[in-house]
Amino acid sequence: MKKTLYTVLTALAFTGCSKETIKTNSVAAPNGQAQAVSFNVSDFGMTTGGIRTNSISKVNALKDQIRYLQYGVLIWQAPDDINPITTLYRSQDHTASEANFGLIKDSLQDGRYHVGFIGADVKGKFDVETIFQHGGPDLPRLTYYLDYRLLTTNIFAAYIDTTVVGAPINKPVVLKRAISQVTVHLNDAIPVGAAKFVLRFSDYPLSLDVASGYGFVRGREEEYNPDATFEFPINSNAIGKSGMEITSIVWPHYYPSIVVDCLDAQGKVIAHRVLPKNLANFYNKLDPNIQYKFSGSLFGQTANFNVSVDTTWKTPVNTTFSIPGKTQHIF
Repeated sequence: MKKTLYTVLTALAFTGCSKETIKTNSVAAPNGQAQAVSFNVSDFGMTTGGIRTNSISKVNALKDQIRYLQYGVLIWQAPDDINPITTLYRSQDHTASEANFGLIKDSLQDGRYHVGFIGADVKGKFDVETIFQHGGPDLPRLTYYLDYRLLTTNIFAAYIDTTVVGAPINKPVVLKRAISQVTVHLNDAIPVGAAKFVLRFSDYPLSLDVASGYGFVRGREEEYNPDATFEFPINSNAIGKSGMEITSIVWPHYYPSIVVDCLDAQGKVIAHRVLPKNLANFYNKLDPNIQYKFSGSLFGQTANFNVSVDTTWKTPVNTTFSIPGKTQHIF
């Protein structure tokens, strides 16, 4: 019988408030008249196959899938601007208990803006990070931070590069799933003495680059991010059985390596495998809204893994995902 272990924090306190939170930071606004802008986030841009079901259905309401809707604005600048703006201009946080959940209203001066939207069942934070450029000023990017231990399948994003010129604007917004899922399927039996599996993603991005839809790219090659490590305890009744699966949810990114280990109770590595790479034998490129499954043997002397891609998510489902388990820390 196949058993799947997922990673997510087991206890999250969702203490929603009916009052929206709106912040304006002390950043010089573009010159020009202020215009009313509104964005209607009313639906999702695809139907999504659930992780544990093959059924497909249409989302009835935004609040059926997400608890929070967050909005962030960065003033647009030319890439060669010698004085880049590195501070978020506006942000709003909304909760599903609001009467008009999904409708965002703001007032922006005439000008060009990067606008980001995140819909999720866990609350993160918009920010601005910069990419180092050789021979030029740092490049500001609108980013979204959420501790990787809190990522779930219900995290959706949208990005708009918009220009306000002399008149109000009203734009619809389509949210798309913003995460990737990696599953490792073990063909061989779990040996006696095995205590836990560890799935490690090297150079893990600390935030999501909202415009690109991938993890924020560090500017300097030599400055690697810490690894993200997920642990999966092995129950005694799983010993000797095959077909075990371990699953983690991560930001889409170009990972230098994804490694799976099996450890005993003393922390000694019993088995170690680097999963095959899908981009020029140099990276594991994980795209948004796609599930990746690595299948193979971990404990044999000639263990190999094959990778398959499941795009079912690309084809919003009104389904509650139950994902028991736990994750560990970055180190």
